[in-house]
Amino acid sequence: MVKCNSRIRVRYGETDQMGVAHHGAIVNWLEAGRVDWCRAVGIPYSEVEAAGFNMAVAELTIRYLKPIFFDEEISIETVAEKFTARLILFRYIVKNSKGEPAAEGKTRHLVVGKSLKRMSLSHELLVRFRQAMEQDA
Repeated sequence: MVKCNSRIRVRYGETDQMGVAHHGAIVNWLEAGRVDWCRAVGIPYSEVEAAGFNMAVAELTIRYLKPIFFDEEISIETVAEKFTARLILFRYIVKNSKGEPAAEGKTRHLVVGKSLKRMSLSHELLVRFRQAMEQDA
């Protein structure tokens, strides 16, 4: 199973008055992790879009464990748990600068076209994603 580790430095605009990362910033970090995962397995998200597909977020869950602070370098560990022609599941662990889990998340995506109508990934892309999921980390 391929795990992608993305690194991000918390920007001032992502924090509240106390210097703690705003809960909504984590949603963007998960998206960055997902895009990095696709790139890491050799299928950049831009290629998926060029083929006429999008991964629409249908469900998002986040469990906040520890605060993350301004200017802290964090990592987002991203794993694809399930890849079918019409449904994709990702799991994330956001770690603080000490390497401790600060948040856990999951997203469920539906494959849609530009018109937002549900569709199935092409056989070629599906095979490539499934092969990528079977790679050793």
